[in-house]
Amino acid sequence: MPISLLVPEDSTEVSFAVSPLVELASAWHVLVAEGHHTDRADWAAATRSALPADLTAALEAWSFTVSAIRPVWLVDPTFAPGEGWPAWLRALAPARFAELTLRPLLRVRGRSGRIADQRAEVVALSRARGPAATRAVQLVLDDPERARDTLAAVLERFWHLCFRDEWRRSAPTLRAEVRARTRRGGWPASLRDLSPAVSTGDGSGRLVVDKFQNKTVPVAGRGLVLVPTRFGGQHLYVADEPDRPVVVHYPVPVPPRAADRRLTVRRLGALAHPARLEVCRAIAVEPRSAREIARLWRFTESAVTKHLSVLRAADLVRAERVGHFVRYSLNDSAIQALGADLLEALRR
Repeated sequence: MPISLLVPEDSTEVSFAVSPLVELASAWHVLVAEGHHTDRADWAAATRSALPADLTAALEAWSFTVSAIRPVWLVDPTFAPGEGWPAWLRALAPARFAELTLRPLLRVRGRSGRIADQRAEVVALSRARGPAATRAVQLVLDDPERARDTLAAVLERFWHLCFRDEWRRSAPTLRAEVRARTRRGGWPASLRDLSPAVSTGDGSGRLVVDKFQNKTVPVAGRGLVLVPTRFGGQHLYVADEPDRPVVVHYPVPVPPRAADRRLTVRRLGALAHPARLEVCRAIAVEPRSAREIARLWRFTESAVTKHLSVLRAADLVRAERVGHFVRYSLNDSAIQALGADLLEALRR
């Protein structure tokens, strides 16, 4: 169930870019969704303590724009300018601002709808995010020019109070990453080792992003923009908007490991059978043979052997030969990692 990007041989279709506005949006997400980014917990706590209460409230109210689905101007470095983003945002046509900014609430089956067709639905969906978010959404619908200027002011305050110095520290690292990637020559080389959860498809012309999302996206004629991020963390954000380049955010530095989505699904499937949970319980404290497990739980030995085979295939159980017998034990580390791996894969 991954996302497969079909990348043409022409390397001019592939580019790298950094953006202070995109990175600002990722930092904003870290601030309001701190549980997603334990590696940034100290930064988030220190930043929240330094923010004025009214700015904290405003960032929370508008946080629907930096959740799982984001407006293109907070995602795509080729859409909005880099250093001049405040003036660009204030000059954005109000109707266009409304259309873009409400994208997270207009999304239906992978594509954004029209505000005129979904006005009541957008307000209804915003209510689940709380009264402050509902007021922000209502402002976008009723007075998009005022809403645009309000959000621009919020982001400028956040930038000057908390993120300008952070960007000065991050920008050299991100730009060095772009230079290093572009010097490799050709897209397969430049895209190698982006993340343990991204592969180049073994020369098949695919960039495969290991997410719980199943689709194939042609890049030819649109372009592919890779955006390194220090604040994006575990999220491999993929933006696929009509008539726009496909955009992929990837973490810098590269994490040492990423949860294997397929292995996680296999493990969940193995544990979904009640009898296999009984088998796991039998060997959770001490190693046992299939024969002993069968006697304990009134299973046939052949049934226990089949269940153990499924559990071993998912690396949830280990086997050790002792004389003529094989003793089975629970792979404690795999069981302990399962919850964290599932959460990581779902949030990726």
